[in-house]
Parts: sequence; C-alpha cells; structure tokens
Amino acid sequence: MVIRYLLAFLLTFILIFPANPQEVKKTGGFARILGMGNNPYIIDPFFMTVNPAWGAYYDDFLFGDLGSGAGPADFGPGGTGQFIAANFSLGSNFTLGAFLTRNDFSAFSIAAMDPLIQVPGANLSVVSRLNGLGNALNAVPLNNNVELFSTLQMGRMALGLGVAYASTTTEQNAAGTQAQGGGTQEASASQIGFNGGILINFSNSLRLDAGVSLIMPSATFTPVDGPESSVSETILLINARLFSKFSSKVTLVPTFSFITGSGTQDEGFVVGDSTQSTDLPSVTAFNVGLGINYNVGDFLLAGGLSHADASLTNPSSPGVPELSNSFFVFPIWNLGLEWNMIDWFVARLGYIATTIKQTSESPAAQTPATGDVNEFIQTLFAGPNGATVGVGFRLGDFSLDATVNEGVLRQGLNNIGGGGPTFAYLSVSYALP
Repeated sequence: MVIRYLLAFLLTFILIFPANPQEVKKTGGFARILGMGNNPYIIDPFFMTVNPAWGAYYDDFLFGDLGSGAGPADFGPGGTGQFIAANFSLGSNFTLGAFLTRNDFSAFSIAAMDPLIQVPGANLSVVSRLNGLGNALNAVPLNNNVELFSTLQMGRMALGLGVAYASTTTEQNAAGTQAQGGGTQEASASQIGFNGGILINFSNSLRLDAGVSLIMPSATFTPVDGPESSVSETILLINARLFSKFSSKVTLVPTFSFITGSGTQDEGFVVGDSTQSTDLPSVTAFNVGLGINYNVGDFLLAGGLSHADASLTNPSSPGVPELSNSFFVFPIWNLGLEWNMIDWFVARLGYIATTIKQTSESPAAQTPATGDVNEFIQTLFAGPNGATVGVGFRLGDFSLDATVNEGVLRQGLNNIGGGGPTFAYLSVSYALP
C-alpha cells in the first residue's frame, strides 16, 4: 500500500508540476563537443542521437555537420561526417524530427550504420563478413540512413522514441531454367534500429538524462538453389547522465554507458543442402565517469574523469580455445572551457588524455594441444591526446561551430596567405523563429 501511494505521488509530481526552465541554448553540435575536449558532460543538441527526448528542448531546430576534409588540400564537397537533422514542434507538447546520415556518421547510435565496424581489431561489419564468404554476389554496404524520432512533454518529464532504417539490394536475374544456369540470386543488407529516452527534472537542481538503443544490422545472400548465407548482429546501448546542481555555479555530472553486441554467421552449402552456423566475436564495454560544470555568466568550465572496461571475445572453435582482447582504460580525462567573448563569437579550449592497459590472448603452441592461452599485456595511449581548440559564430539564430587546427595558432603572420587548413570540423544549426 505504501509503495502504491509513493508511486502515485511521484507520477503526480512528474506530470502536473511545471517543467523546469533550466537553460538549454538552441545552438551547438559535434564540433562544439570536440572543441571542448570531446566533452560528455555538457548539454548539446548532438546528444539527441542517443536520447531522442532532448528533442523536446530543441524544437523548431535545424542542425547538422559539414564534417571535415580528407586532407589539407581538400576544398571540394563531401566532407567526412556530414549529416542533416530537423525537429519541429507539432503543438505545445509534441515534436517530430528526422536525421539523414551517411556511413561515416560520427556517433554510436541508431543513426550509425553497421556500427560495430568501429571496433578495432576485428572484422565485425555484417556486410564485409558476408562478402568474405565468397558468394556469387556481393552485398552493397549500407548508406543514407533515415531516422525518425518524436517527443512528448508531460510537465517535468519528456519522453522520446526513434526508429531508423537503411537497406541495399543486389540482384541478378539470368534467363533459362536452373539446369541451363538460369534463375535469380540476391545479396541484400539492412539495418533497423530503435531508441527511447527520458528526461526528468526531479527538481530545479536535479535532472536525469537516460536513453536505450537497440540496433540490428544483417546481410543475406540467397542463391539460385540451396540454403542462404547470412550474417546478423544485435547491439544494445544504454546511456545515462545525472545533472545535479550543487550551487548556483557548480553542477556535478555523473555518467554511465554500456554496450554489448553479438551475432551469428550462417554459411550455406549446396552439398547436402545445409548451413554451417558460427557465433561472431562478441563485444562488451562500459564507462563510468564524474564530471563538473562550472558556469558563471558567459563562461563555462566543464570536464571530468572516467573509467572504461572493454572486451572483444572470440568464441572457441575446434582446436582453438575462447580468446579475448580486453582493455582497462583509466584515466580518461575530458576537459574543456567555453567563453562567449562577445555576442557573436565564442572561444573554446579542451584537453584529452587517455591511458589503456591492453591484455591480448593467443592459443599456446603446444603439442598435443592443451587449451592453454598466452597473455600479452601492454600500455597504450589512445589518440588523439592533447589540446583541442574550437570557435563558434552566432549570427542571430544561425550558428556555425568549428574545431580549429591548433597549428594555426602557432603560425603567427604566416596565416596571412598561408595554405594550411584553419577549421578541422564544422557544425551548423539554426533555431527557427
């Protein structure tokens, strides 16, 4: 009975009391996050990629990335990491938005295609694994993903839901009967993803930001005759942050994220009309951190310390034991500052430092085989480490944010007429009036 009344009180508090008017500026993007030391402790519209509930705060808003060039001499179109997104209010409490992303999308979310391809040290792309089986047709890698998301604001709580889908098809139709070599064969790839998120302002000083994503990429080859070959994965992603306002200037930001991914590979054989099914390497990782936001007027100092554990596990096979490649990542420093120097110009500095202890396993070369494994342990420093520089330009409701090649700052007068690139990554946004 007590639990029932407690839940009723909490639901009434969330739904009836007015939403907390905490500051959320309709500006920013991935370039802003990078310029502040790849900072996970700030509020920015880019976090809509992992928690669609942020769309309730960024309504009537257009944003995207112009990306980065392929090299110093790249002055053409098609920068790496480009995407576009829009979110519109449909009434006072409901929004509807969309992302259009490419296969070089910068974040790990349902907007990214075949996302485990980002895992180093393993071929976890469903398309490339299928094509590596030697089928008569190759599947086309996924591109041009479309994500739709919507939000519902209910007092102090905002809910968000999103769905994304992309697919490709390669088909060959040969005339004649099967005996004459005719028939249809097809190689296809697809990915569907779902995410949901919640934002709750428990009070004027406490806000919860949590999201969960489910991503399911797959690729299939269907021959003229015989069983299919297929590769499929299931990926679960959880993100959570808590913004706890300690004083008028200081906000503590604990963070947590978790990801797990696994899959299967079915290789078809015409002989015996059967398939050989094997498990793919599995991935598990988590990250916990504690950050701080120190905000005074037009100045923001944000950053913190985090720890991550990650593992890549290769399943056992005849004569080979289960092998893992694990990473103990500590410390991870993400530090940044942002200063609105004048109405139309923002300056940013950041710093990143990451230290990793890697443990790799390999089968022991013993005869007869004992199933023992060798371990190799080393310290790594994931890059890029070091300083980051960023700027922002505010022209009314239009914003242009950029990371700066810090080498430019060391060029002095050589910047006049110099040939080096000034901006490394660009984001744009526009708050509709």
